[in-house]
Order: sequence, then structure tokens, then C-alpha cells
Amino acid sequence: MKKCGLAMWHYQHRTTVENVNFFAENGFEVLALNQLHIVDCILAEDKGALLAESLTDNNLRITVHGGMPVSHKLEDVNEFKKKITLISEWQKKYGLIDVISFDVFDAIRDNMSSYIDFVLDKIENCKVAVEDFGLNENELLQIEHLRNNDRFGYLIDIGHMYIRLTGKPIGHETLFQHSDYEGERTEHVGYEEFLKAFQSKTFPIYEVHLHNNDGVDDLHLFLEDGTLDMKIIACVLENLKYDGIVTIESAPGYRFACAGAEADERIIKTFNYWKNI
Repeated sequence: MKKCGLAMWHYQHRTTVENVNFFAENGFEVLALNQLHIVDCILAEDKGALLAESLTDNNLRITVHGGMPVSHKLEDVNEFKKKITLISEWQKKYGLIDVISFDVFDAIRDNMSSYIDFVLDKIENCKVAVEDFGLNENELLQIEHLRNNDRFGYLIDIGHMYIRLTGKPIGHETLFQHSDYEGERTEHVGYEEFLKAFQSKTFPIYEVHLHNNDGVDDLHLFLEDGTLDMKIIACVLENLKYDGIVTIESAPGYRFACAGAEADERIIKTFNYWKNI
């Protein structure tokens, strides 16, 4: 059975531990932490232990989301490995991470293998997923050696996929550019288009990030806003018998004004909207 989680790094009017308690009380089944936030907790040893205690008391698991190195430069790679090592030590102690996932910056998309392999070797007992990757032949060749590794797979971002399918991105980042692997460009993206895009994935999907937009710009809107009918996504996931984690990644204050109590009210409303459909 798929579980519904929340990317809670957009709710910065509380600490990470306070957010765990707040969103657990409001029914979320899994919580997604930003890589930077969990590292901050780990570096303050009492907070790392407190985070683990709060998750355990609330019977919650987590996913962790962050970035691969921003470049192939040694200083950037070493900084990345330092963070992964810290997360690895915390995971060995508490074992609460189900999935660790990564954005892939344009500067390193040409050669990702060693970074993925490092994470798989370093962090135990969890899945490792990449977001918006495997979109062309070169990217698929980089992960071909992981074909039979049952710990490696994808994070699918619905908002980003929607922009790729319409073929109308404002930005030039690779993650928004149309991929022929996912299907044809079309102005009217519906059930069939999303189904084909999901079926094109040749690695397991461990997590889905869910947010809305206008099919052009990466707005990270609440689910009931934007031009994508989320019932389409619910039907696709249901018919594919997807049993992974669905993480709501609506981002109040990112591209639209919303903060504090209003952000809490809206995210709970959008969570209930998703549950109802």
C-alpha cells in the first residue's frame, strides 16, 4: 500500500523536530527531510538523537532528499561525501531512512555513476533514488550497471514530468526538457500521457513527488491549484499498483506568497484533498 508523506522543509516557522511532531499529529505517514536539515541535526548531536526519538515515538519513517555534487570539482565532491558519511552514521545507529534521493545538477549529468555507487556503498538498509534522470540514452548508460541492484531506482517528480510532457518549459535546465523516452509533446496532458511516461521507466520507482503548476513553470503549487487534474495521477498510480511513497512537495513561499499558519492550513487542506481522490 502506498504511503502519503510530506516534504516538510518548506515549513520553516518550526524546527525540524517540531515539524515531525506537528505533521505526525496531522496524519502524514512518512516525512521527507531535506539533506541539509538532517545534516544540521546530526552535527548537533543532541538534535540528531532527538530527531530519532521523535520519529520513533510517532511511529514514523523518513525519506531524505538533497543534491548530488554541484560540480565534478574535488572540493564539491568531498563536501558531498562528507554529508553522505554523516547520514550513513546516523542511519547505522537508528535505521529510520527508507529512501534517500537526489537532484542531479546539469554540471554533473555527464558522469554520475561514481556518486551513486558511493551512496549505495555508504548508506545501508535504504533505497537510493535519482530524480529527473535517465531521460536520454547517455543517462541510461550511466546507470545500466545497476540494472539488477534492487536498492536503486527513481524518484518521479509529477510537476517536472508535466512540464516535460507539455514541452513548454521557461527554463533551460535538463530536468525540464522534453524526453522522447516519456512520450510525445502535447498541449493536453492527460491519463494516457502520464501512464506512458510512467511505463517508460525501466528502473523501480521508490518515491513520487507531488505538486501542481501551469505546465510551463515549476511553481510547486498546492495540489488543488494549477492546471493538472490530480485525479489523473491518482488513477495512474492506482492502475499501476504503485506501492511506494507519495510525497506532497507543495512549497508555500517558494513561488507564491504563503507562510506560517496559512501554510499549515493549506498543506493540511491539500493533504485531505489528495486522500479524498
